[in-house]
Amino acid sequence: KNLFALIVIGILFGVFGFAAWLNSILVPFFQITLELSTVQTTLVTFAFIIAYVVMALPSAWVLKKVGFKSGLVIGLVVLALGALLFIPAAYMRTYWLFLTALFVMGSGQALLQTAANPYVTLLGPIESAAQRNSFMGVCNKLAGIVSQRFVGPILLLNVDALLIKLTKVSGAEKESILSDLSLRVITPYWIITGFLVALSIVIFFVKLPPVADDDDDNVEIQQAKKKSIWLYPNLLLGVLALFCAEGTESITSYYIIPYGQSMGFTTQASQVFVDYMIYIMLAGYFCGMFFIPKYIVQKNALAIASFLGICFAIGAIFTTGIVSVSCVLCMGFCNAFNWPCIWPLAIDGLGGYIKTASAFLIMAIAGDAVMPILYAQVNQWFDPKAGLVLILILYSVILYYALHAHKIKNWKFLPLKRMPVVPVAAD
Repeated sequence: KNLFALIVIGILFGVFGFAAWLNSILVPFFQITLELSTVQTTLVTFAFIIAYVVMALPSAWVLKKVGFKSGLVIGLVVLALGALLFIPAAYMRTYWLFLTALFVMGSGQALLQTAANPYVTLLGPIESAAQRNSFMGVCNKLAGIVSQRFVGPILLLNVDALLIKLTKVSGAEKESILSDLSLRVITPYWIITGFLVALSIVIFFVKLPPVADDDDDNVEIQQAKKKSIWLYPNLLLGVLALFCAEGTESITSYYIIPYGQSMGFTTQASQVFVDYMIYIMLAGYFCGMFFIPKYIVQKNALAIASFLGICFAIGAIFTTGIVSVSCVLCMGFCNAFNWPCIWPLAIDGLGGYIKTASAFLIMAIAGDAVMPILYAQVNQWFDPKAGLVLILILYSVILYYALHAHKIKNWKFLPLKRMPVVPVAAD
């Protein structure tokens, strides 16, 4: 009965995936057009992801004021403004303006995700939330493929030949080439801006079914006598689990090419592994759609997936060549269950704290930025195999959450038990 609403939100998750995967194209593009150093290049992704951390709680405040649907509309408008900023940034070829555009887009994404994720989770029985979230994962990854296949060739067309040419020219001629290259973002981002504005108008006028009423949920909180969101272990430990989950996904996705190279494959051969990773993740999402909750409950699905992740990490550590690479690729299947299953377990029973809880979980996306840096540092200190130990630890945390931590209802140790001293009000 909520199929239309799921399709609408599925399109939104496609927007999330399109914008996020587009960053993997923008990083090398900006490195060339803006002549960035390695440190400056890392800030391209950082500016986008840090917006989730900075804007998650303000997004929850907005949702309390306007509700889920209006929050989606506002988020799309902010995202469109960020995309629009790419136009003057391209003409001016200004680094800080591109970073500002990315931060604004990330802020729009933060509001959209803070609204859309709990909405999908609550749009039906909590027991089947992972099934709906898996459908959103499919939409997310398919849109990511679209961004790679259509926008990537536009921005990076003949870029290798241009790089060779840039080494042979200087002065005004070099500036002219870089300016022409920078202008390539204009047409795609005009189209993206127009699509986002159109989608915001559609969502403004369509009727989306309501989810749990805040007033009823506040009664639930009063009966539970929990005066602060800090008193929900399943949420706070869920944030930790999701932080680790974001780490496993980002590490295996971002570093599959360097890992393939370390296992003896050429750069060209290793690039194919990125496609394999996406397809394997899609297979995981489809399994989540079809098997949860009819054949397996979401907590057990998460436990099995994280256990398999541990097994694949061990397999990758103790093997070499194509076998080791295949183990890393198979982690993509395990990663597909993390986000869909952790969300419903983390917000179960939170009642009127749902919007603030959603903001906490969205901030866990910071793992997408932190963990790859830590993984790269470990590899630099030791070798590519050493970084796999970090992945093993991350999967172990997720497994603990699936087996035990999500069931913890009260803190048994004093510091967090007294956290109401720093309360977060109910939504």
